[in-house]
Amino acid sequence: MIALYIGSIRGFSGKSLVSLSLGRGLRERGLRVGYFKPLGTLPVKVKGKMVDEDALFARGYLELKEPPGLLSPVLFTPQLIKEALGRRKNLQDKVKNAFFRVTKGKDIVIVRGAGSLSKGTLIGLSGSELVRTLKAKALLIVRYESELVVEDIFWAGEQLKKNLLGVIINDVPQNKAKYAEERLLPYLEKQGITVFGVMPHDKVLASVSVQELVERLGGKVLCREDKLQELVEDFSIGAMNVESALRHFRKKVHKAVITGGDRPDIQLAALETSTKCIILTGNLYPNAVVLGRADELGVPMILVAEDTLATVERIEDILGHLRIREEKKLLQAKALVEERVDLKRLYAALGLR
Repeated sequence: MIALYIGSIRGFSGKSLVSLSLGRGLRERGLRVGYFKPLGTLPVKVKGKMVDEDALFARGYLELKEPPGLLSPVLFTPQLIKEALGRRKNLQDKVKNAFFRVTKGKDIVIVRGAGSLSKGTLIGLSGSELVRTLKAKALLIVRYESELVVEDIFWAGEQLKKNLLGVIINDVPQNKAKYAEERLLPYLEKQGITVFGVMPHDKVLASVSVQELVERLGGKVLCREDKLQELVEDFSIGAMNVESALRHFRKKVHKAVITGGDRPDIQLAALETSTKCIILTGNLYPNAVVLGRADELGVPMILVAEDTLATVERIEDILGHLRIREEKKLLQAKALVEERVDLKRLYAALGLR
C-alpha cells in the first residue's frame, strides 16, 4: 500500500484540485484508492455529528465506504486548540489507528494535508510529522506568487527531507508561464527537486458559483433559483453613469455585477451584457420591471444587507478561499492535471505501473 501525502506551504494552493483529480484518475486505472485527511479544518454537522467537509465531499466523489469521521479523525476546533494550549496534545495514535483502518484493501491512500505544512504543529500533527508517522511520500502543491516561490520550496524540502517526492507549481499567471517553464523548472531540477508539472492560472477554477456567493454573503435570491450553479469568473461594481457602466460591462464576461438596489438603470445595463447574477446591496429591492427582465433572461438577483464597499470586501475574501465542489470545476481540474502534470513520471516515482 502506498501513502501519498498531498500538502502545501500555504492554504488554498490547490491541494483539493490535485487530490480529487489524482484520486479519480487512479480509480479509472483500476486501483483501489483511499482518502485520508488526518486533521479536519472544516467542521460541519451532519446527522448530529461533526465531520470535516473536505472528507465528506471526497467520500462521495471517490465513492468511498468509510464513514467521514474515520476519513478525518481529528477536527481542529476551538475547543481542541483551547485544550492543547493547556497541555500539548499528542493525537498521533488516534490518527495511526484510523489510518490503519482506512488502508485496508487499498492500493494507494491519498493523505490530504490541512491548510499549510505547519498546520497542526500544536497537537503534533503538522505536515512533516504526519509524513513521518504515516511513512508517506510527500507531493507538494505550490501556488506561484512570485519568483521567490523557490525559497518556499527549499524551506519545505528542509522540513520533509527525503520524504519529499516532488512538487507541482500551480496557478502560474500567463505572463509568467514561460519563465516558470524555462527558468524555474530547470533550476529546481538541478537542485534535486523533481517538478512533476506547472499548471497555469485557470479562469474556471478561479471562479465562484452563484450559490456559494449567496451562502457566503447571506443573500436572498429574488429570482431564478434554478441558475445558482452558474459560475462567476469576474466582478464589476456598478457605481457610475449608465453609458460608462455599459462600456465597462461589455468588457467582462461571465461576471457578477454589484450595485445598489436603487440603481435600476445600472441593473438594466448589466442585464444587456454577459452577466451571471446581480448583487443588490443595502437591502434595497429592485423595481418590478428590472426583476421581470432578470427573470426573463435567467439572471439571478441577490439581495444583501451590507453596503457595496462591505460586500466587495466580503467577495474578495471569498475569492481568496475557493473550493472545488461544482461538477464543471471538477471536470476542469481533472483535465488540467492530466494535461499539465507528468503523470507517468509521478506514477513511476510512486512505484505504480
